[in-house]
Formats: sequence, structure tokens, C-alpha cells
Amino acid sequence: MSIFKTASADDVNTKQISKEGCRVNLSITASANLVSKSFQNAAVQVQSRAQMQGFRAGKVPLDLVKQNFAPHIKERALDLTMKAAIASALEQNKLNPVTVPALTKADFVSFDDGKEFSFEIAVDVAPEFDVKDYKAIPVTKKSETATDEEVTEQLNRILEGNARLESAAEGAVIDDKVYAVVKYTGKRNGTEDYKLSADSELIDMAAPQTMPELAKNILGLKKGDTKDFEVKEGNDTLSFHVTVDDIKNKIMPKLDDSFAKDMGFDTLDALKARVKEGMNAEAKANAERDFTAQIENHLVKMNNFELPQSLVEEYTNHSLNNFVRNVTQMKVEDLTDEQRKSFEERIRPTVEKDLRIGYIIHAIAHKENLEATEADWQAELDKSLTVNAKNKEDEKKIRAFFEERKEHILATLNERKVFDFLKKEAVVK
Repeated sequence: MSIFKTASADDVNTKQISKEGCRVNLSITASANLVSKSFQNAAVQVQSRAQMQGFRAGKVPLDLVKQNFAPHIKERALDLTMKAAIASALEQNKLNPVTVPALTKADFVSFDDGKEFSFEIAVDVAPEFDVKDYKAIPVTKKSETATDEEVTEQLNRILEGNARLESAAEGAVIDDKVYAVVKYTGKRNGTEDYKLSADSELIDMAAPQTMPELAKNILGLKKGDTKDFEVKEGNDTLSFHVTVDDIKNKIMPKLDDSFAKDMGFDTLDALKARVKEGMNAEAKANAERDFTAQIENHLVKMNNFELPQSLVEEYTNHSLNNFVRNVTQMKVEDLTDEQRKSFEERIRPTVEKDLRIGYIIHAIAHKENLEATEADWQAELDKSLTVNAKNKEDEKKIRAFFEERKEHILATLNERKVFDFLKKEAVVK
């Protein structure tokens, strides 16, 4: 709305009807003078695009434009009137909307040149609250280093990831420690069912199975053995014919210098050192994330206030679109009402929490004078140039990015300052 000129306060009469939470309801009356001005401006704007036979585009006489394009002029005049009146009403009431105001009541039939026009809008504004309990937040700090036991577990996982299968010796039987290669055909209630058949399926006898009765019934069999068995599934009877093609043992590599060399390290100690270094870095990052999460949860718990519901809806819809597109590969339009409701119920609490934290962080920054400055932005730009700019073209792209995203970068720096302050003030157990 900032691109439209605000109407004079003399031309707009406004009154606050009610205020509930973050929503303010206003009644607005545009004067006959403002409406007439809007009709005049609308006629000129429509004239600039009007086309009629015998005239060049934009050169149709104004009286002919008014005669032939009256509906267009009225529609444009209504738009100009409402935008100018709303801008003036917001200014008079000192309101800063967080989303576009919503029209709640209007009699468009009564709108006409030379007549005043009244309507009502709902405006969602930022919450007003006194931020509290943000100092001396009790926090339990997790360890930032991996234990020897955790390093050993990780090395064992690496060994597992490099294990190989070898056929068991002749005469071996299937037990709960081997891998069995089987083929089987199945019938449901006497009728062959391709869903119950497989040509060569590898079964880890030590792991849970989607068909547990299959693993149970091949225990004790040898390579080349066959077996027929039946199981019940609800009211259905499933019958199987199974052939054991092979029995395999998992061979684990030895954790020694030879294995370390296969992994690209000179010695086993070098491999262990790298694993521990990586796990320490991960532990530190996890501890930092947990530290931040505890602070956020405390702030949300201690600062309960109304949120602008139109903003909640807007962010929820945006998150819903991203979630549905990335996770389900569907479109929001393809969801049933029940599916949409279910997804929204899962997403909305996170949206509300993130919005609440954003407002709290902003309030703390203002209260503690921690707002990011132009100097902070410049320092971040200089740091990025030093680290990422390899040539003049890189420098040009980085500068353009920082200019284009300046407000967003300042907000990020602002948040960083506040969290640095909160962590310093926290009481760590």
C-alpha cells in the first residue's frame, strides 16, 4: 500500500470498532471529495490504456472514455479509494499491519462518484507484550566430546558397513545368525498370488521380518532343501513352497592397520583419531543445538501472548505447500479435506512456536539494545568476501547477494546477537 498516496485525514473518517488479541477492527468512511478524486484519477488511468477505432491507443478523448469504459473506471476508482482510505486509517490509528488488511464489510452497490463510501476492515498487528524471564535461564549442557565407548561403537558400525557375505560350508544349517537365500511361491486360499512369491530373497535371520513365519519355517534347513508350510492371515490361508538356494555367513573385517589402510589411513590409530575428531565435532554441534532448544523452550513457556492469526495462517499454508511437495510429491489441491486438516494440525504448532520465538527475540533485542547495525552487516560482508571470493566475479555476486538480502541478513545477525547474550546469561548445570 505504500505505493499509493495516503488520503488526507480530512477525507477519511475512521473509528476503531474493537480489538481482540492482535486483531483490530476498523470502520472507515471515505469522503465524497476523496471518491470524486479517485474517479478523476481512474478515468485518466483508464484513458492511458483505452483503445477505440479511429484513435491511437491512449489518445481516446476523456468524454468517450467515460461513456464507453464506465465499469472499468468505477472498478479502478473503488480500488484507489479503498487503498488511499485504508492507508490514511492505518496512519491515523498508528497501526502497522503484519499482513494485508482484510475487508470484512462493504456495500459496493452504493459506491458512486460524488458520494461518501463506508466499509470495515480487520487489521492484524504485532503482539504487544513485556518480555520476561529471559535472564538466568536454567540450562543443562550436554557433553561436547565423544566417549571411548561411543568411538568404539562407531568403529564397529564402520566394520559392519564393510562386512561381506560368504557361502557357508557344505552341510551348514540355517540358524538365527546366518543369511539365507531362498526362492518361494505362495498361494492365497489355494490361488497363486505373485505378491507372495520371490525368485531370490536374502533373509537376515537375526533381524525382524515382514513375513516372520517364513524365517521361522526355514530354521534348520540346509542348502537345496525344500519345505511346504501354511500360515493364517486373518480369515485367509497362505501356503508356501520354499527352496533354500544358499546359506551365507557375515564375515567382519579385522580392526587393524590393514583395514585402516583400506579406509585411506596410514595406521589404525590415525583412523581412530579421525573418527573421534568427527564424533567430537558432531557432539559439539548437538550440544549447541540442544542448548539453544532449551533456551527457546523456556522463552516460549514463560512468554505466552496472542499471535496474529492471519500471519499464522499464511505461514502454515506456506509450510504446508513445502511439506506436501517435498514429502508426499503431491499438490495441496490434491489433498482431501481430512488430509489437509491432518497436515495442518501437525505443522501449526511449529509455525506458532517459530513466530513466537521471533517476536520474543525482537523484544529482547530492543530491550537490551542488541539490534544489529550497519557495521555488523558490513563486517559479515567482509568476512564472506575473505572466505568465499576467489575472483572479481565472486566478489560481485557476494556483494549483490548481501545488498539484495540486507534486511534478512540484519535479522539473522540480530538473532545471533540475542542468542549470544542469552547463552552468556544462562545458568548452566
